[in-house]
Amino acid sequence: MHNEPLSVRVHSCSRLIAIVVLTCCAATPGLQAAARAVTTAPIQSPAVQQPYPVQPAGVAAPAVIQPANPSISSPPIKASGTPGAGAAIPKLMEPDENDTDAERIRKLEATALSTPRKGSPAERNAARTAWLLGLLYLHGEHAPLDPVKAKKWFERAKALNEPLANAGLAWCEIDGCGAPPSPRSARPYLAALKPANPGLAAFLDWKVLERLAPVAGSTQAGAIHNDPDAQRSQLLQQAAQAGNASAINELGLLNVTASRYEQALAQFDAAAKRSPAATSNANLLRVRMQQHQKPGERNGGRNPEEWYEQARRYHRGDGIPSNYTEAIRLYQMAAAAGNPAARRMLELIYSRPAPGGSVNIAWMRQLANMDVTAEGAILNFYTPPTPLLFVRDITPLYEFIPQEWRKDRTLGQR
Repeated sequence: MHNEPLSVRVHSCSRLIAIVVLTCCAATPGLQAAARAVTTAPIQSPAVQQPYPVQPAGVAAPAVIQPANPSISSPPIKASGTPGAGAAIPKLMEPDENDTDAERIRKLEATALSTPRKGSPAERNAARTAWLLGLLYLHGEHAPLDPVKAKKWFERAKALNEPLANAGLAWCEIDGCGAPPSPRSARPYLAALKPANPGLAAFLDWKVLERLAPVAGSTQAGAIHNDPDAQRSQLLQQAAQAGNASAINELGLLNVTASRYEQALAQFDAAAKRSPAATSNANLLRVRMQQHQKPGERNGGRNPEEWYEQARRYHRGDGIPSNYTEAIRLYQMAAAAGNPAARRMLELIYSRPAPGGSVNIAWMRQLANMDVTAEGAILNFYTPPTPLLFVRDITPLYEFIPQEWRKDRTLGQR
């Protein structure tokens, strides 16, 4: 056999392997029957230990095999459009403490005027920076107050697909931005703004109707708005429900006018984090609510100094409307309780009566700023109080200026 050629030996081995394979295949049904017989065999006595079941090759046992890394869970699915999901929204440049305002503005302008690839994060950053520049010029924050420049930056932001730029352009139509106001021309911008910020869109639409209110009784206005008052109220409520700070502050002002002070205070507080005007209004309303309490309600009616201070507020109109009748009543209570300044003030008030013996209003007005708290000091005058007023933010867009780009400013009514 060792003398057989290699090809003959290979051929013989191949035939042997074929015979073995055929024999195994023929035996398979028998093996399968034996396996079925084992599975249906009676359960053995508990004393007989059963072997561990054999798993077929390649089949995993679900109760035994664990995931490769069970400590790693699938990341939560975020809703489409959620800030931070997918591509991160670029963070706006923060002002450098070592830069002057002019240098800060130049850096922002360089970013806003760049020409990044369309749809890239750099383009998004340029769009938001242009929007910020519009806000800064509109409000005079770190930049000269220049509504005309503000409008140009809003236009740049819109060209770069910043949705909030529509709010800036709508406000420029409502307020003018260096040109005659045209409130009706704001409506196309408001339609484009609504998907991005429905609360701001509703409030600016309310502003449009407010500016058109003087002609609401005309035939043309009646054709456009069947019930302008109801429509304005509905828009203001929608804006407030959507969380717009200016709308919430406006509802607070309406409630102050209606003497619903608790409700107004809750609304001012709700808007205070985003609106400096709402913060100021909340503080002022708290003072006035305290001042409107009767002295006896706060101190049990046993503090003449409290009565005197309250009388001074009514006399001077300090944070509340002047009321000479209430002032004299409180002076009398304080004097009767032993307050010397109240006694001296009453002596002065009655020293120059009007013809007929009534209180001399002109003399009361002069005494309002006279200091009578010390003997011999009746000719020293107080500084006239500055009227404290409820206010609105300079524009409804002020709340969108990032906190780090705001400066302390004196609020004014609009």
